[in-house]
Amino acid sequence: MNTQENESYLIDTNIFLRLIVKDDEKSFEDCFSLLEGVKNSRYKAITTTVTLSEIAWTLLSFYKMDKRDVISAISSILSLQGLEIIDQYDHILTLEIFLEKNVKYIDALIASMAISIGKNCIIVSYDKDFDKIEKINRKEPREIISQ
Repeated sequence: MNTQENESYLIDTNIFLRLIVKDDEKSFEDCFSLLEGVKNSRYKAITTTVTLSEIAWTLLSFYKMDKRDVISAISSILSLQGLEIIDQYDHILTLEIFLEKNVKYIDALIASMAISIGKNCIIVSYDKDFDKIEKINRKEPREIISQ
């Protein structure tokens, strides 16, 4: 386990997308190393059903991927050893975040889950919008794998 054994890393959509679409070599390598650490029990990682939905939607609508390729990508995420799917949202808090901060509804939903889990839950994302939410601790993959 990593040195911060009580930490949980909530993996956001863009981390998985960097692996699937491979549009940036450095981000791909960092995300790959992070998820290898998850697979090898170095990091405790979680993600959400909303994240999986956003991945499917983005791959189909933006990247115009074939449905079978999207299914394959989601299946590989679901089979990642060490990754847990948790849906522990606070819908009232989601609405408060969505109202008060300039963030997407899905990001507010994911943030509500991280806040519900507690201070040891770190969102792993390249999305700097999470930084607008005071109770959120966000890190990029490079910050985690370099510890």
